[in-house]
Amino acid sequence: PFRRIKDAPPPEAQELPWGIKRVNAPPAWTAGQGEGVKVAVIDTGIDTDHGDLKVAGGWNATNKEKPEAFKDDHGHGTHVAGTIAALDNGAGVVGVAPKATLYGVKVLDANGSGTFDDVIAGMQWAVENKMQVANMSLGASKGNDSLKAAVEAMTAAGVVLVAAAGNSGRAVGFPAGYPGAIAVAASDSGDKVAWFSSRGPEVDIIGPGVDVKSTYLGGGYDSLSGTSMATPHLAGLAALYIGAKGIGSPDAVRAALSAASTPFADIPVEQQGAGMVDASKLLK
Repeated sequence: PFRRIKDAPPPEAQELPWGIKRVNAPPAWTAGQGEGVKVAVIDTGIDTDHGDLKVAGGWNATNKEKPEAFKDDHGHGTHVAGTIAALDNGAGVVGVAPKATLYGVKVLDANGSGTFDDVIAGMQWAVENKMQVANMSLGASKGNDSLKAAVEAMTAAGVVLVAAAGNSGRAVGFPAGYPGAIAVAASDSGDKVAWFSSRGPEVDIIGPGVDVKSTYLGGGYDSLSGTSMATPHLAGLAALYIGAKGIGSPDAVRAALSAASTPFADIPVEQQGAGMVDASKLLK
């Protein structure tokens, strides 16, 4: 016999992912939530239909025929975007800077891989479109002169570039390894450095990067691990700082993040840089 189709399940009640708590974002929201700060997610795109994300625009470097088609077909960029700015809307999760303005810059394909040319084109788009923060949760084991020049152009234009150190457990990848980038290592919820987190003198700071819950394709949520997940915590913190203080130069933001950080005890600086940021301290 026919039966009534069950009512749709209610949307998941909003939860605060552990990383958002660990960087102490909620107490800082009284001072600002990243309003008006333009953040480029240079990645696989963003799922523009996700109910927990508000995407202002973007660009696709991987398809010259359809530069406006920056919708995520992989999931990685959507996850990163949620940690930066998932909406404080009572459902799903909430990001570090829930009122920051997200732009999806698609430089990686459906498999999550991309070319130097496309990545550099995405970086140039961020400069030309006056992004204030760029999140680059991607990397290569070796850089090249063009990528180095793109990092320098970005910082010269005043874009704060936050980049994942890498997941090799060995040397920091690129662009994170260039001096203009803020290179982010990954920690777990027990304040230990993740085993996979790349390390070296280039590491500037550490962020939550193990079992991080965030937005995913199809309107859903997923928990992922990587320096890719740590990096958007710092991009969100940069957006909070710029929004609240009106100061956006890469050097000033880098110094402020470092000053608001506390290192983990007995962990070498090559693995954590300045340590873990406290958003309340950052916005004081």
